[in-house]
Amino acid sequence: MEDQANLLPLYEQVRREILAGIETGQFAEGSFLPPEPELMARYGVSRITIRRAIGELCGDGRLQRQQGRGTLVMPGKVRQTLVSLSGFSETMDGLGRKASHRILARTDNPDAPAIRARMQAEALIRFDRLLEDDGRPMTLETLWFDAARFPDVVETVAAGGSFFAALRDKAGIEPAHAERQIDVNLASASERAILSVSAAQPVYRIEKIVTDAEGRPLALSQLVTPSHLVTYTIKS
Repeated sequence: MEDQANLLPLYEQVRREILAGIETGQFAEGSFLPPEPELMARYGVSRITIRRAIGELCGDGRLQRQQGRGTLVMPGKVRQTLVSLSGFSETMDGLGRKASHRILARTDNPDAPAIRARMQAEALIRFDRLLEDDGRPMTLETLWFDAARFPDVVETVAAGGSFFAALRDKAGIEPAHAERQIDVNLASASERAILSVSAAQPVYRIEKIVTDAEGRPLALSQLVTPSHLVTYTIKS
């Protein structure tokens, strides 16, 4: 850490060193960082510098301070394919991770004429959900679908179940096509509070509409995901 040619602040140099240790497995996911005195000796810096570096990594979601236990190394980015038709649960299952859906709000027949028209819905329903990866807040989702067309799916989703699994199991329908629009900006104050991210942390905003083989809409999802949690890939 004594390279005078390096113009980066010391805390940023340490942050990068710790991050490199996480990415190479030196600090394994699910383990705790060494105590502060050991890190101070390893990098040759002060306690203040170590705490600043750790604070930055906590803000990025790579570390998590746990009272009385230490600093936990959090799981790395989830890799998702943008063209995939899989839902959140199916994607997490494929990665060997545990997905959960926490219902934040349910609105029957919401006042949303534009979405009702896009969905060709007789009885539009909206669920606001927090999608979690092994208990870690990952994505805020607003899910819209036609409750009149899929009445048996409603209660499964209301109980925290997967929409697409219920669609297959209860309605016998497989999604055939998906169209996505993606943008990157900053989270609102309410989104930051739920997702536990800083005001400077970018988020992906994705709108996804899924249709059946005849092109009829099945569901519309509006997703907000912190960029440090996911890497999206596109296959062609």
